[in-house]
Amino acid sequence: MFAVLRARGALGWARGALGWARGAFGLAAALVGSVIGAGFLSGAELVRFFPAQGILPHAAVAAGLFFLCFWMLYRVGGACGGFAGVLARLGRAGPLLRAALLASSFVLCAGMLAGLHSLAREGAGVGLSFPLPSLLALPLLYGLSGRGMRGLYAADALLVPLILLFVAANAGGALRSVQPAPAGAASSLAGVCLYVCMNAFLAAPVVCDAGAARGAGGGAAGCALAALLLGFCIAAVAGAVAGTGAADADLPFLAALGGGRAVRLLFCAVCACAILTSLFSAYYPLHRAAESARRPRLARAGICAAAFLLSAAGLSGLVRFVYPLVGGAGVVFFALLPRALFGRKRARAPATPAARENSLAPAKPAARADRIPAGGGAGPPRAAIF
Repeated sequence: MFAVLRARGALGWARGALGWARGAFGLAAALVGSVIGAGFLSGAELVRFFPAQGILPHAAVAAGLFFLCFWMLYRVGGACGGFAGVLARLGRAGPLLRAALLASSFVLCAGMLAGLHSLAREGAGVGLSFPLPSLLALPLLYGLSGRGMRGLYAADALLVPLILLFVAANAGGALRSVQPAPAGAASSLAGVCLYVCMNAFLAAPVVCDAGAARGAGGGAAGCALAALLLGFCIAAVAGAVAGTGAADADLPFLAALGGGRAVRLLFCAVCACAILTSLFSAYYPLHRAAESARRPRLARAGICAAAFLLSAAGLSGLVRFVYPLVGGAGVVFFALLPRALFGRKRARAPATPAARENSLAPAKPAARADRIPAGGGAGPPRAAIF
């Protein structure tokens, strides 16, 4: 009898540990996927925000800031009932930050779609006059978004390990980046802070909603794992570019790697995975905002079509202009975030799980069936990863 009870207890403990590990891994994959896009993986984005020397200390600072921002968002999301509750506690700044986030997410979605076409045409050498890759990505984006956070976690859990394997296989440059910080460390650290605030602000809806729907646990571990992986990837990519003279290339990381057509095709395939993970994360707040429309499916389809049309207009200059604005909005958001956690609780988010799932829609009773399982849900749901 005692042996049976012990076996049941061990089985229950194993199930709990597995759920905790799934929650931590799913959250970490979603956070890493939201940050690592084509600009990150190509090295062009990191060259703008990180110095050419002393990459490893700056990568460590970035990892610490990422953990601080992610963990703060996870906690405040759990306390406020999701991203809508966080914005509601920010007072008059909430609607402005919401508008800035949605506009930035829309522009970034269009930029990611344009990036898929450019990657196929210029990176892989596929001559296409029509943006077929971005058009093929739209049904995938629409279908996965219909599953909410489950679709986001499933896509990131599949694609992010492929990105990490590629970076780890070419991480030799990280060993060369162990250098003291340059003389102008203060200005370079300011760029690192701006970069972290920009990416954490764009990932805020995902992290806050995961905190509101926490059930399997693993929130702190997921945030820490994501921060460590991002710090490693920053050191690997930027360290490979440093000292090679490839910083001025269109694709600095690829130029630093060298190699023939096979390496180029592999790099383009991994970049496509990075574009898709960033695209899903950027579209998530737009999808949730569309849930408040009379016809949510039609609204989501309209957003996808508008992003596709905008992607055909050429967005390289627009995206470069949006990045600093998003960074500034992120700095303001994180400066006001303690108010959401410690301020008055007059503006509380709806306590219903359906409102948590639709966190960017206006706070009103949900008419749609709840997609988060009863009993607190989980971030991520158990069926979302495997």
